Amino acid sequence: MRIPFPYILVAALAVLTGSTTLAQEAARELRAGRAGHAFDHLGDIGEQAEAAAASGATIIYGTGVGGLGYLGLPPENEFIAQRFAVSEYNRKAKEKGVRLALGYLCATSIVKLNAFDKNWGKEFREKFKSPPSAWRQVDRQGNPLPSWYGGDYQPACMNHPDWRAYQMFMVRQQLETGHDGIFFDNPTVHPQGCFCEHCMEKFAAFLQHEGIPLPPGEGPSKLEAMRQLAGAHPKEFLRFRCTIARDFLAAMRLFARAFKRGAVITCNNSLNSRDSFYSQCRVYGYNIAEMSKMEDLVVVEDMSSQPRAAENGQSIEYGPCYKLLHAIGHGKPLVAVTLAAGDYHTPPGLVRLAMAEAAAHNASYLSWPTWPENQRKRMISSIRPQADLLLQSESLLNDTRPRADVVLFLPFRRWVETDQCAATALATALSQANVQYEVISEDAFTLFRSVGHRRVFVVESLSVLTSEEKVAVESYQKAGGRVVTADKVDWLKEVQEAISPPSLTVHGPPTVRAVVRDQPTRTIIHVFNLNVERLSSFEDRMNPATDIRLTVKVPFPAVRTVGVRTADAGGTPGAAKFTAQRAGDDTLLEITIPRLEISAIVVVEP
Repeated sequence: MRIPFPYILVAALAVLTGSTTLAQEAARELRAGRAGHAFDHLGDIGEQAEAAAASGATIIYGTGVGGLGYLGLPPENEFIAQRFAVSEYNRKAKEKGVRLALGYLCATSIVKLNAFDKNWGKEFREKFKSPPSAWRQVDRQGNPLPSWYGGDYQPACMNHPDWRAYQMFMVRQQLETGHDGIFFDNPTVHPQGCFCEHCMEKFAAFLQHEGIPLPPGEGPSKLEAMRQLAGAHPKEFLRFRCTIARDFLAAMRLFARAFKRGAVITCNNSLNSRDSFYSQCRVYGYNIAEMSKMEDLVVVEDMSSQPRAAENGQSIEYGPCYKLLHAIGHGKPLVAVTLAAGDYHTPPGLVRLAMAEAAAHNASYLSWPTWPENQRKRMISSIRPQADLLLQSESLLNDTRPRADVVLFLPFRRWVETDQCAATALATALSQANVQYEVISEDAFTLFRSVGHRRVFVVESLSVLTSEEKVAVESYQKAGGRVVTADKVDWLKEVQEAISPPSLTVHGPPTVRAVVRDQPTRTIIHVFNLNVERLSSFEDRMNPATDIRLTVKVPFPAVRTVGVRTADAGGTPGAAKFTAQRAGDDTLLEITIPRLEISAIVVVEP
């Protein structure tokens, strides 16, 4: 298939004109508060950029020509027509307020293999050294592995050079039609692993880097020996599998940016539930710590953890997960779409709650504004005030440091040993108690001494520490730091006693959460109420909290103003009542919030 010349010329001119600022512009658009993320398609409801923009979204994830790539491309005249339609769609989306449009591509799926290449011309076919049937992930015997999706799906191998070449072709099509980057879905390695010659060649390099001797020989004998070596070194093979998506994303990002400077690359990092933090690495090779090295932003999709009041009376929240993700996300912008019970439609109050919770944790929420037409106007008008509030508060949401009385250790390397992440439960307990904390992984442990002014270090057990980490912890204890191991029933009580008085105390219903973040000249307190019930896909019920009192320490000798910002129709924005008293070098404030429906941002200034 030929690439139409006019599109090549337009794309080349776009790269040459103003390209030096594209990367900076993209980074600015990804800032919390400024960025409103939205999928523009769901089932038979497609191309909803207008509804997304009307609800406050500035970044859309569109299909573009990605769906055609699944199927191996249509006849050339249809493909050209579709490219033109996508270009027009993206142009009109940006007229409506969309700043970035990311085009969808699937990182591994071949659909209807028998017909996949039927529309390829000779020139296009000659770009590949092998047929699509050879691009699939294979088992230890070299047999194609079935897709975990079933049906007409076949899993391609992200290491296969011809599959990568095909994906690069599709990346170019998406960029030429007005997309600013790519969202790769399903960057997945088969649960059995892939044992194709390309994976085994890279596994050999991985083992060599680890200092593990390689078998002699070449060709088929070497391939068979490497497959046996994978069985003999299961932990190393698990770790290797988790580099495949990372390396694929690196190659795609390099290609995309050579064609369009500043092109944004991300993928579906999965995390379909909070409990799969480790298990998704082991089963499908989704390793966020690895993939985030090569992404411009980290996108996760949780199918059940929409923040809300559950039917059983308990509260569900995603805040602890944001903290864990920041610990392994290499400083990349963090975005999450959270659903309730796998329902892709979320009622407006819960969307607003999720947006507020994300903003409190220096992250962004990814909505699914693909509503039936009879729901569209109401959903837009209900959600837009929250989007406007966050945009107006952009300066408060970025360049902040989370207040942390506690440092929680996430030994992410343990995913190789277990599918249970103990730190997930510990973070949840700390959040439920409104303890102010941050999470660090082993990658940040060399900075442990720099966070030593925190009063408590929490770890699931001392047995998970390396010898070097134990030395650092001992030094921390000698300097007066407190270490709490969570292998005791009363660990949380011990933490609370150790941080008394804490940075923050919430006097109100147990469904209220407060997160403190600091800037050099002000303290920001995000307050949100999890007591919002989901009644259906489009209906929810708010249960407001009243007369909430916050006791918070701020690092100023005196406080001039305390202001409240809220999108709650029944809230009270403006100056808040407070009392202040000196507490050493700090000031201890008592702040009253008369009524909280969903969320508020409290700003304290000296």
